[in-house]
Amino acid sequence: MMRIKAWGQSFLKIILILFLIYGANKIFADIHLQEGLTYTPQLWKRTAVSLISYGGIGAILGLKHFTLEMKKKGTWKADWPKLIFIGLPSLFYSLSYVIGAYANPFLGHISYFLIKPLFIYDFWSIICLFSLILGHTIISGFYKYEESHSEQNQE
Repeated sequence: MMRIKAWGQSFLKIILILFLIYGANKIFADIHLQEGLTYTPQLWKRTAVSLISYGGIGAILGLKHFTLEMKKKGTWKADWPKLIFIGLPSLFYSLSYVIGAYANPFLGHISYFLIKPLFIYDFWSIICLFSLILGHTIISGFYKYEESHSEQNQE
């Protein structure tokens, strides 16, 4: 019975992921059409769609960790090294194009310098990838800590 539940959960996850990918591609196509008609880049819209859809995929991929942690007893703790060293750079790279375009020139130059080596052909693919990493990092960056275990280990 447990095996059937795992198959069902995996099937549901891939359906949700495919829905998010299809939805994102449809919205990206609409944004591209709007950009062509108005000759105005829609950086905020593209970035928001990337963060929501691909960040959502990352969260779906890390959902099992989160549900297992919810079942545990204890207090919630943050995995600060993971959130800082993986989450913050992923957030920066997810917002990099917007930072480069709309921030003050100093931040724009820093953003360009840090991002340029990663953008070989298609910068939106990199932004989507970092959004996915960000979503996974956020949902898997928290855990429950049982204080009774730490007391037993000290004895």
